[in-house]
Amino acid sequence: MKAAILTIGDELLDGFKVDTNAAWLGQRLLQRGVTVVSMASVRDEQQAIEDLVSRLDGQADIVIVTGGLGPTPDDVTKAAFCSYFHSDVHFDENYWQVLVDRFRQRGYDIPDNNRSQAEIPTRAKLLSNSVGTAPGLEFDSAGTTFYVLPGVPAEMEAIMREHVLPGLGGGASIPWVTLRTAGMFESALAERLAPLLPEDDSVRVAFLPEYTGLDVRIRGVDNSPATRQRVGALAEAVESELGGVVYGRDDVTMEAAVGTLLSHRKETLAVAESSSGGLVSSRLTDIPGASAYLLGAVVAYSNEAKIAQLGVRPDTLETQGAVSEPIAREMAAGVQSLLGTHWGVATTGIAGPGGGTADKPVGLVFVAVSGPHRTVSREARLVPDRIAHKAATAQMALNLLRQELLSLE
Repeated sequence: MKAAILTIGDELLDGFKVDTNAAWLGQRLLQRGVTVVSMASVRDEQQAIEDLVSRLDGQADIVIVTGGLGPTPDDVTKAAFCSYFHSDVHFDENYWQVLVDRFRQRGYDIPDNNRSQAEIPTRAKLLSNSVGTAPGLEFDSAGTTFYVLPGVPAEMEAIMREHVLPGLGGGASIPWVTLRTAGMFESALAERLAPLLPEDDSVRVAFLPEYTGLDVRIRGVDNSPATRQRVGALAEAVESELGGVVYGRDDVTMEAAVGTLLSHRKETLAVAESSSGGLVSSRLTDIPGASAYLLGAVVAYSNEAKIAQLGVRPDTLETQGAVSEPIAREMAAGVQSLLGTHWGVATTGIAGPGGGTADKPVGLVFVAVSGPHRTVSREARLVPDRIAHKAATAQMALNLLRQELLSLE
């Protein structure tokens, strides 16, 4: 089965939003054995949408379309499809009542302009939206099925999971494994893995770096049993070679890996953050059930807060400065003591763009972990970009905690 992905929205082409929908859809379709033959984006212009739909019609078995189904004037996707398929619309009283009830449950009166979302094309099948207000629509031509979905990622993903993916049977999927790593640069990791990598193209290996780490993607070129065996064997060999540098496979996040270890050990955690501004604790609470091990967090940005909330010693601040290894260690031990947990994690750094000196440049960071038996810390010079610095700091702190937890396993 062949598929095309069409994402709609001025904001995608103007650079105001990153097209995460296409990436999510590509992975999910690959898992179903559906081959994506093309991806495209188009503006919120009815004729431009119709023209692209016309080109895609008959070129793929299915086309997944996202965006432009909201109640505002710039949402013209439904009108474009009605025009292309020569479809009228009818007002669906049942769906309108669903929307009215959903707004009422949230404590709001539904605006009149939401009525447009209950206007369903007569030539389309309604795909209910359990997360938001815009329903998905299914249009069928002689050779192609178009699934027209909201652009909001959570809504698109819900409709895909509930209505679209269960009915797709593209055949055996291409085998692939993603090994997620942290703590090693791309060049060093690639050099270490070079003896393991195949010399032919039977298995493809890609190195995908981010500020938070590096993914090693191992992908087959077909779905034969021999290829599946080669992909699996290479993944195991790479994982064995890298050891603790690998923290998970595929969609596993660092915070999920840490949560699993804490849950297994039935131990608790407290977090003290300065330069990461609460990002470590935010990521930890992205995992359902985090309340079983995360007892609390303190964002201590000022020196006064570090002293009052975490018990950091004033003389340490005076002699070492807020961004220093001793301060990170005192913060970790302080929050551990404050909340009575097995583990304490701390971050302090210079996220920039200002605040750096010759001795302590922008990008400098210290993270520390205080555990049942010892306190450890690490220093790094991260990218001098504020947002990237925070992301990398949070990953570094969580990874240090993971390594300490593994050392006790």
